[in-house]
Amino acid sequence: MKAFISWSSGKDCMYAMHRFLADGGNEVFCLLNMSDANSDRSRSHGIRNELIRRQSEKVRIPLIQQPTTRAEYEKDLKAVMAHLKKEHAVDTGVFGDIFVREHKTWIERVCHDMDITPVFPLWGMDTEVVMNGFLKEGYKSIVISVRKNKLPPSFLGRIVDEAFINDLRAIPGMDVCGENGEYHTFVFDGPSLADVVPFEKGEITENETHHFLQLR
Repeated sequence: MKAFISWSSGKDCMYAMHRFLADGGNEVFCLLNMSDANSDRSRSHGIRNELIRRQSEKVRIPLIQQPTTRAEYEKDLKAVMAHLKKEHAVDTGVFGDIFVREHKTWIERVCHDMDITPVFPLWGMDTEVVMNGFLKEGYKSIVISVRKNKLPPSFLGRIVDEAFINDLRAIPGMDVCGENGEYHTFVFDGPSLADVVPFEKGEITENETHHFLQLR
């Protein structure tokens, strides 16, 4: 299979790519990140586009950053899929979903419309198993956003490790992978990267629903 990876820069897409490539014969053509048409940031995690470009250089896989809006998201995603299929024979999309059925169903519909095969390497796995596997492989990531009604801003900037996971386990109803949007991460080191992604911690910002750690 020749695939694009649906790319947010976080742990789930990185580990999904890792598992996809572990199956012999699979090829990743590019990382596909949907960016905000009205800013210099990714739509998924709010991280600066430059950080994702820096990360892709260390991953050594080309990056496509497609500007879009909420209203035009599906149309723009389909346009990129059509281009990848026609011009580069990409036939597969790889996604890091674990258990949110509604989002998986939407992805499957969009991929079906574009004659792209969706692959979900993490789907149905216990999230504890996902986290343990991610860490065991040697990946390192930092928390860059937290949902206000789930986690305090003190979790921003923490490295995802066993101590972090233990703190999440102590919170009732908390998913350790953050699959319900509790937190998001940026992966800066690990076996899929040639070197550590350089970054510095910046200011903490917020909107109505989230606190963000700005990386630079």
